[in-house]
Amino acid sequence: MASTSPAAVEPPESVPATPIKRVRRTQAERVAESDRRLLEAATRLIATRGYTHTTLEATGVEAGYSRGLVQHRFGTKDRLLEELIKHIASAHRERLLVRLQGLSGLEAIFCEIDCYLEGMDNPSESSRAFFVLMLESIGPAPHIRPTFAAISARWHRAIARQIEAGQRAGRIRPEIHPANEAQLLIATVRGLRTQSMLHPMTSNIAVAIQALKDSLTARWLPSEASP
Repeated sequence: MASTSPAAVEPPESVPATPIKRVRRTQAERVAESDRRLLEAATRLIATRGYTHTTLEATGVEAGYSRGLVQHRFGTKDRLLEELIKHIASAHRERLLVRLQGLSGLEAIFCEIDCYLEGMDNPSESSRAFFVLMLESIGPAPHIRPTFAAISARWHRAIARQIEAGQRAGRIRPEIHPANEAQLLIATVRGLRTQSMLHPMTSNIAVAIQALKDSLTARWLPSEASP
């Protein structure tokens, strides 16, 4: 009688594995991914090394590419950093617009403050990189200063419009000057953010934010709407 031990049993005929289809990405998708990786690499380097010590070669290596690709895609370091600044500012604006939906008057202004100042106890790499470049634009990197000036101008107009909308709705005092108040608000929140990053162990950002909101409420809120 033939042995029926496991060793004598013929193994079943193997079924060929179904080949895995690899989806080929389009050229546009490959470009988008490489741009994203290059900007992320530049963000990390700027946040830790600053403008002077961030080079195209270092950015390419950090992203897993070559210096040649960075130069081909952006041309110069300043051009790369201009795109990085715009990218960070655009991402912030997109998050803010979602949170601003349905808000007006002081509520909208408070949303602007919260969105700009949140996370200051542990700022992200993109936040650090943005402020490093902003400060260095008045020093070793003057060529990127116009990019920050354009962002500031758009932000100034947006806040002024928020104030004007609040005034039309009767939620902000009519004698408040929108352009002047927008300029003061931007200077204040930028100062608070810089102070928090310079002195993270001594700056109580939550207390400062509440003090700013209390001050705006006292000055902007119509007397008949006061709590």
